[in-house]
Amino acid sequence: MPSPAKSPACPPRAVIFDLDGVIFDSGESNIAFYNHILTALGRPAVARQAFEVIHSEPLDRSLRFLLDHDEAEYQRAMAFCRSLDPGLFVPTLTLHPGVVETLAGLKERARLAVATNRTVTCRLALSHFGLLEMFEAVVTPMEAGRPKPDPTMMHLTLEHLGLGTDEVVYVGDTGVDQGMCQAASVRLIAFRNQGLQAWAHVNDFCEIPPLLGL
Repeated sequence: MPSPAKSPACPPRAVIFDLDGVIFDSGESNIAFYNHILTALGRPAVARQAFEVIHSEPLDRSLRFLLDHDEAEYQRAMAFCRSLDPGLFVPTLTLHPGVVETLAGLKERARLAVATNRTVTCRLALSHFGLLEMFEAVVTPMEAGRPKPDPTMMHLTLEHLGLGTDEVVYVGDTGVDQGMCQAASVRLIAFRNQGLQAWAHVNDFCEIPPLLGL
């Protein structure tokens, strides 16, 4: 059951989603991706130990962390990434239960958008699952210029939608999602993370529509 929260005076006009950990169960896929890069550079495959970083941060920050902020190694890693097929690891992603049905139901009653730190494979992954057309706006650090928790991504998403901060909710699962929402004054629904400071907490996608009165 969702945690107690004050219901909005009226349902939000749009629901904005994170991808990794919310729509996608991407943990093992991300670990395999970064270990593939580390192995190619002749370094230990330690991505699992850095899961909290690679789960929430964009590619550049994750690589810098994994490579101990060694600039030469980071440049080698980025050059290797540019040679990779960006879709190589997309088939290893899975969807959380109820995602497709919940999104389809929500789309009949509200506008949908994505604001994610996933970059080059964001739209590719959504297309892989047939979800891209469900979202009116898809914003990443590539469009915003800055990753979460900076609020620029949320501001740009709201600009695309033509909505105010009080007309939307954001569904996220990490501290960077919390930070962005707090900085942008947007209500956060924390997905499967009771440790976040949020307007509400849910453990299952099907809990979202009734929570929002949608």
